[in-house]
Amino acid sequence: MATPTEIAYNRAALIESLEFTFLMDEVGKHLSEAICGFGIVLNLLLIYVICHRTPVHMKSYAVLLFNFAIFDLLTCVASLFACQKTIFSGLSLTYIFHGPCKYVAPWLCYFCHCFVCHAMAHSQWILLISFIYRYRVLVDEVPGVKKMTMIVCAFYSMSFVVFLFYYLDIGDSDELKQIMYDLHPQYHYEDTSIWGNLTVSGNTTILTIPSMTAIVYMTFTCVPIYFFIHWCRNKTLSCLASSACSMSETTKASHKKLIMALSIQATIPLFWLLASFIFTLAEFGIISGPIPENMTFRLMDCIPSSSPLVAFIFIAPYREGLLRLISKAGIYKKPTENRVSSTVE
Repeated sequence: MATPTEIAYNRAALIESLEFTFLMDEVGKHLSEAICGFGIVLNLLLIYVICHRTPVHMKSYAVLLFNFAIFDLLTCVASLFACQKTIFSGLSLTYIFHGPCKYVAPWLCYFCHCFVCHAMAHSQWILLISFIYRYRVLVDEVPGVKKMTMIVCAFYSMSFVVFLFYYLDIGDSDELKQIMYDLHPQYHYEDTSIWGNLTVSGNTTILTIPSMTAIVYMTFTCVPIYFFIHWCRNKTLSCLASSACSMSETTKASHKKLIMALSIQATIPLFWLLASFIFTLAEFGIISGPIPENMTFRLMDCIPSSSPLVAFIFIAPYREGLLRLISKAGIYKKPTENRVSSTVE
């Protein structure tokens, strides 16, 4: 039988072995606060300038930008509220939540997790609609605000159904904890004197129709979406380069700049691709440890936080509106010279 001294030594050695895990958990929390906090501020600013600085001829396209901004804002809030850490546990999807939701209930944490995943999947559809919109503007009439709103709502209905499917497949917290204890005994998650009362939620197994439907919708659909985006982009650029296009050079340049902006925005989900790559490697045991556990969702947080930057950089009325706000706050002094700027620079 171990003496009290030996027990104390073993416990001290255990806590020392977990120091890096504690450190990465803290880094993950602070990164979530920084990235999501930055995203919340940017998206609030973008929503404000969309509502107050959108030119009349951009009203219909602003529906898409507003949809981006609203969902990116809510995604940042939900992710900050959840701040989940992935525990790779075989066929179960297990998450430890470090955010404020842990003070309410596991079901709320899982709700935030589901919302983040479905909102990011929905953003891919809005990106596709944006490319289709740019092409249709060149070959057909500009759709009105009402029509664009109906299109956005129709596409979101798919994501909302998947969200409900995924949320209703929530697993039992106690069962998920036991799975976590059994598969990761080296962390001693069951020891509340070390970890406190952990808030755990997720899916007991991914081999259910709701979970598999959600996983397929949020991952595999990106392949045909990006293929069609590439097709729309090439068709739009071909139209602009065609001699049959009767637009002025200034208008053509504006369209090309918007296509460039959308192309850059289409690269932002590379964070999702990288996070999925890390998740897959960790799920199959190729890599392990607190870094992939904490960094998977922090990489995904970068998507809604960086997306507003594209609008501020490439769309002149919104950039001017942002600079006016910053100027009023005394952070930046706006140049006073008079000049005429195009809608997109």
